[in-house]
Amino acid sequence: MQDELVKRLEKLPDVKVALWKDTDLLCVFYKEKEIAHFQNEREIDIRLTPGIIKQRGLTPPKHTTSHLNRSKNSRWIVQSFAHEDQLDDIVTLLQIAIGL
Repeated sequence: MQDELVKRLEKLPDVKVALWKDTDLLCVFYKEKEIAHFQNEREIDIRLTPGIIKQRGLTPPKHTTSHLNRSKNSRWIVQSFAHEDQLDDIVTLLQIAIGL
């Protein structure tokens, strides 16, 4: 799923998917600004706003092991893309992140 998501994201204008500096952390950049990063092959951490997160009813995946102690007011939210039908939703969230 991660490869398919990366392909979709790289089709968006001014979006680049690349490793963060000298690490293994795969990030999504919009005009050189990080808007998301992959936690693993089935989860992505997206930078939105607390208002958008609440408005869209976003919650972290039930079985995630990423950022368990994160503040409920954080601008970041982990989302799953374990199934192909979730890819469009992730792309939409990243398009919202681009607009922020």
